[in-house]
Formats: sequence, structure tokens, C-alpha cells
Amino acid sequence: MTAIIETYQTYDSIGLREDLTDIIYDISPTDTPFMSGSARGSAKATLHEWQTDALEAVDSANAHIEGDDIDTFPAVSPTVRVGNYTQISRKLVLIAGTLDTVDKAGRATEMA
Repeated sequence: MTAIIETYQTYDSIGLREDLTDIIYDISPTDTPFMSGSARGSAKATLHEWQTDALEAVDSANAHIEGDDIDTFPAVSPTVRVGNYTQISRKLVLIAGTLDTVDKAGRATEMA
């Protein structure tokens, strides 16, 4: 019997169980302190928006005496509205049932 073209089978797979550590190591870690420290949220529309703000530059001449009258007011900078559109992504694969059944290293299933 012939398999469907492009079916990923055990003959093509690398890492079927042998004397192989049951862990896949990240050999190219990337530090992402900003993303790792950021809060997570959920998009409720296809355009997800948020606001950003920035502190003003330090003004070392900003010292005033108590009770001083204010004669001018600086302009206030509004926040900036930014956003991203959501995107649906997919990756098409076809995996043979036998490949998902055999003992593999580093993963429980080929889809994982």
C-alpha cells in the first residue's frame, strides 16, 4: 500500500528511541527581558491597541521656592496610541500514526 505524498513517516524521522537523553536543550537562548517581564493580555478585536507615555527629560533648573506664583504653564504631551493587528497563522503537517506511536526522545508526540 502506498502512503499519501508528503506523509511524514518513521523512515524520515530523526530521534526515534535509542540511548538518547529524553530532553531537548535550547542551544540558542535569547535574552528577552522586556517581553519576559511584560504583563500578558488578550486581544478582543482584530486591532489590539494600547497607549505609551514617556517621562520628560530631567530639568536641573526646576527648583522653585515655596509659595512662588506660576505665570506660565508648560504644554502637556498626550499619550501615544499604537497598535497591532492580530494574525492567524498555521503550519500544515501530515504525520503517520505509526510515527506518533513509536517511542521518541524529547517529545511525547511528533505534534508536540
